[in-house]
Amino acid sequence: MKESAVSDLSESTQAPIQSQISQCLQEIARNPNAVETYIDLGDLYARRKQWQQAQKAYRDAIAIDPNLAVAHRNLAKVYTSMGDRQKAADELNIGFRLEPNFPTPQEHYELARTLAKQQKVNRAIASYHRAINQKADFVAAYRSLGKLLMEMEKSDKAIALYRQGVEQNPQHAEFQLLLAQAYAKLKRWSNAIQSYQAFLKLEPNSAKAYCNLAQALVEIEKTAEAETLFKKAISLQDDYWQAYFQLGILWHKQKKWKHAILAYQKVNTIEPDLPFVATKMALVYRHLEQYNSAIACHRQAINNCVEASNLEAKIIKDYQVTLDKFSDVKIQHYYQYAKLLRARGRFALAIAAYQKTIELDPYFRLAYIDLQYTPTVKNQLDKLIEFYRRIVDSNPDLAIAWGNLGDALSQQDRVDEAITCYQKASYQKAIQTYPDLAKLDWKAKKEFGPDFIIAGASKSGTSSIYHYLNHHPQVLLSHKKEIDFYWKNFKRGIDWYLAHFPSITDRADFLTGEATPNYLRFPHAARRIKQTFPQTKIIILLRNPADRAISWHYHKFNTGLTNEDLGTAVATEMERLKTITPKEITKTSFHNPDNIISSLYLYKLRPWINILGREQFLILKSEDFYQDPAQTMSEVHEFLGLPEHTLEQYPKVNAGTYNEIDSSLRATLIEYFAPYNQELEKYLGMKFDWK
Repeated sequence: MKESAVSDLSESTQAPIQSQISQCLQEIARNPNAVETYIDLGDLYARRKQWQQAQKAYRDAIAIDPNLAVAHRNLAKVYTSMGDRQKAADELNIGFRLEPNFPTPQEHYELARTLAKQQKVNRAIASYHRAINQKADFVAAYRSLGKLLMEMEKSDKAIALYRQGVEQNPQHAEFQLLLAQAYAKLKRWSNAIQSYQAFLKLEPNSAKAYCNLAQALVEIEKTAEAETLFKKAISLQDDYWQAYFQLGILWHKQKKWKHAILAYQKVNTIEPDLPFVATKMALVYRHLEQYNSAIACHRQAINNCVEASNLEAKIIKDYQVTLDKFSDVKIQHYYQYAKLLRARGRFALAIAAYQKTIELDPYFRLAYIDLQYTPTVKNQLDKLIEFYRRIVDSNPDLAIAWGNLGDALSQQDRVDEAITCYQKASYQKAIQTYPDLAKLDWKAKKEFGPDFIIAGASKSGTSSIYHYLNHHPQVLLSHKKEIDFYWKNFKRGIDWYLAHFPSITDRADFLTGEATPNYLRFPHAARRIKQTFPQTKIIILLRNPADRAISWHYHKFNTGLTNEDLGTAVATEMERLKTITPKEITKTSFHNPDNIISSLYLYKLRPWINILGREQFLILKSEDFYQDPAQTMSEVHEFLGLPEHTLEQYPKVNAGTYNEIDSSLRATLIEYFAPYNQELEKYLGMKFDWK
């Protein structure tokens, strides 16, 4: 039987191939047992990459003649192309058994690799040996077999194999290198050195070999020779960062700090994303007492290392040591360290770093705000409560510390104590903004609900509008922006909720409110508002859902709530959304990922309007707000019945930061949201024109 070939086919030969296929099919119709015709047909289909048809043709040939080795071998090639290595290996075995002298070394090698992946190691070893016996200089087979033997802890057999390769191929440098690397792995340094030297006689311009030889010399403390060879490697390949790195380590151990940092800096220039290099640089800078440079390197190392890895843990530990040694450490040093830890999901360590920031400056508000949004485990609460108590004992006018203490007590369900803290926070915030309020009579507790709630959508400008309202002389807001009462804390009761607002706002000449953007996700939040304070007005900001989805993803990424990349998150969520109903979209609150579903405004907004009535809502387009905040605030003031109050400046508050987004990914989101946006416009009778 002739041997056939499975190969690619150019377009120009497609028509003749189709004609040949037709001829084969006609021949088979005339003679159903024409086994060679089935083989020819399989070859033709395979050349056109019609794998299913090729598979059937070869199978038909085997059905006629089970001992047809060529059919089994070609069928193995088809299975390989289809990605089914198990079936490919089975067919190759049959073909090799039928014609043991026919297979090529490459075929033995491919079979061996497949068998090794299937953990059929003895059969794999035998196939590797057959490949080597047929081709004495088959380097890849030696390398793969030697690696397998080393993994099986049969190092003596691996060494013997590599020595066989050297003896049979004395002018082939690669075999000396395999032998040298095996000796180095076994820490047989003298043997490794001899083999590297033998390799370099054959390949005198190999920078990698000089570097490896130098590393072996370091191990036997021949550091002067090693240094010379590292430099030799660099002279052969100026961008060979491994040589610079090893030279840096050598000088680092010798406490030649300035030499070491120059070597590490060179590595960092060539390969700037290697966390272990940045870590080494940080340690040297610390020895040189250049702490700001050390901190910059620690940050670089953390940003480039794998999350939750052993290396990350070591980098964080080193970073902390650097901060502890830095006698002139500043608030921002600890604050940036805390933010970085939070972004990496190291919440317990982040909390400790935020506390250190506050100890350096109890009035540093940003640390308190970040702590409000950092997950806290139960076993940390006692220490955190004790910490906040120390702060308010020393600084009783510090409203935000009272509020955070209330939050920590609430997590322990110590509601009455928390209420007292919130009342103090609300009072202190109000009188610090307007000192004359301290002269008025304050009720012991607030009785009336908020006048308004900014209920969503998150990452759409809610922080900015809350900030601008806070500057209106007739508005006294909650002591913090997000109270989360109507979805997360409702069980704590109305008194708990009202304690977050200054009780003076029960007077007719003041308004108060809060901003919890996540409320919009929960229809039951609207029902609870209806049950408790139905007169409350609702302000909603809606941002282009594509941009909001992107911003929400990076908000979670930057606060350690996800480590998934945006593209993967979008693809995953789009697949999930194919499987759920509009009713399920409405009911879904938080889900990972939830960038798209929380941007499907119609499904989130319609239940709220049905429950509270359209007249309760002011719905604003975020893009208009960003472009002309003064005009938008005029609409807000009119909606709330407030006199006009213009600010000198309208800074963006809590704006997210992230790199430029792939335009094709944004375009995918724009296209996805387009029909939903049309439905929303029709429902609200508003034009958004999101593009």
